[in-house]
Amino acid sequence: MIENEENEITLIYHSDKTEDKKMLAFVEVIENYKTKNLNLKRQTLTETQLAEIADKMELPIAELVDESYMDRAPLENLLQCKSMSSGDILTLLSQNPILLATPIIIVGSKAYKYKSAFEIIKEIL
Repeated sequence: MIENEENEITLIYHSDKTEDKKMLAFVEVIENYKTKNLNLKRQTLTETQLAEIADKMELPIAELVDESYMDRAPLENLLQCKSMSSGDILTLLSQNPILLATPIIIVGSKAYKYKSAFEIIKEIL
């Protein structure tokens, strides 16, 4: 479980993704918040943690898959993930964290998925 205190942000990102690196730079300079970073290139998330993140985002498990990364995915038929069970998707993401739709920011009991660093301004600042 990824828990935050009040005024604490957890950034889940993958350092091989350009937008994620931009978000990391942005989050590190936000004032009034303590930040924690989880780089999926070096650290992994369990299936349980991934399910909890989806729950915090109020999204179905399938929405955790980064569709924009599918053309570079190491798996041949990743488009089939839409028909996979939630458990299979969680296993896929825990074993291939590059496929997780990042960056994800957790603030308190809520999590948010962003396409760019500028989207966070609307939510946090």
